[in-house]
Amino acid sequence: MIRAVGRRLAEGGAALASNLRRPDLRRAQLSFGSAYAAEWALIVALGVVAFRDGGATAVGIVALIRFVPAGLVAPFATAVADRVRRDRVLIWVGVIRAVAVGAAAVVLAMDLSVVFVYVLAVIATIPFTVFRPAHSALLPALCETPTELTAANASRGLLDSASTLVGPLLAALLLDLSGPEAVFVLTAGLSLWSALLVSLIAYEPAPRETPAAPIRIVADTAEGLRAIAAQRDVAMLLGLGGVQAVTRGALNVFTVVVAIELLET
Repeated sequence: MIRAVGRRLAEGGAALASNLRRPDLRRAQLSFGSAYAAEWALIVALGVVAFRDGGATAVGIVALIRFVPAGLVAPFATAVADRVRRDRVLIWVGVIRAVAVGAAAVVLAMDLSVVFVYVLAVIATIPFTVFRPAHSALLPALCETPTELTAANASRGLLDSASTLVGPLLAALLLDLSGPEAVFVLTAGLSLWSALLVSLIAYEPAPRETPAAPIRIVADTAEGLRAIAAQRDVAMLLGLGGVQAVTRGALNVFTVVVAIELLET
């Protein structure tokens, strides 16, 4: 088992190294890692702010009001994002998140109502729902061979896992040295850095059709949902993903309670 894990890590490291040698792929991958490290740091800071504001109940409610609007908007936002340049989508996501989270840091620093922090967190979360699909659509355009694309997907998986460690670790250090506002500043900086990296990519998109009217976007979204419902295996995969997301959401609330209330950290 140890050998198998070591082999997987070696394969992931080799894939990442091959991506890092290509400037555009390197920028795209580091942009992804920065964006998701920022997201995990934001989750930690918001959990602390909400717990101080209203305990475990507030943590759960804040997560709910943050992700429900994003979940409702996601199918339509993804359909819109699929009709414009992928790099521009990623840049705008980074900029909007940087502005919203930076404003949240100002709100905390000025000791204003935390309600403004929650609203700004929702504003930062909604556009982020299109980041991963837009990034997934960008990668093939930056790869020259199927093998390179396989390595790019493996590299992104490695960075995705690393971000779940690096983001909370940075948040913990800043919470220990300063406070949640410092974590928000970090999140804003990483989001802006992610946008800057994408802006430096030499990306030539394929010719695209004229953007569809809003009514067509709604129709396409509905058609996609019907296709999912008609495919039992696809629906089962999405259902499993939903169960995993619910479990992770509950664990995020429980983790805050354990850290602050039980461990007193």
